Amino acid sequence: MITVEEYFGKKIGLPQVTAIMIENATGLLEKVNRCLTDFGDVPNDPDTGTQISGAKGGIGDGGFRLPFSATGAKSSKHKTAHAVDVYDPEGKLDAWLDDRKLTLYGLYRESPEATIGWTHLQDIPPGSGHRTFYP
Repeated sequence: MITVEEYFGKKIGLPQVTAIMIENATGLLEKVNRCLTDFGDVPNDPDTGTQISGAKGGIGDGGFRLPFSATGAKSSKHKTAHAVDVYDPEGKLDAWLDDRKLTLYGLYRESPEATIGWTHLQDIPPGSGHRTFYP
C-alpha cells in the first residue's frame, strides 16, 4: 500500500504541496492501492524503500514532481498528483494489467515497452483517451 506521505516524500512540507495536491493524490492512491491489493505482492524499490519507483538515494520522482522538475514531460500528471510510478522490476504488474482491469480501477498506464522496471499509473486520461498509451 502506498501512503500519501510516501507519495510526497521529502516534498510534503513544501508550498507546492497544496490541499488540492493532497486531495488529488488521495484519490489516485485509493485507485492504485485497490489495484495493487488485487494484484498481490508488489516489492519495495530498494532505492526508495516504498512501492514507488525512484532513483538511487531514494529521492526519485516516481511520486509527486515539483512544477520545475526536469524528470519526465512538462505536462506530466505527476506534477498535479495524478500519477505514480509503481516499482515493477520484472514487469509482472504490467503483464497482469489489461485495459479491462484499468477501466475497473479507473486508471490509465503508459505502455509497458516505455516503462521497463516500473508501471506508470494515472487517474486522468491521456490525450488519446486510451487506457494504455505511449508517452
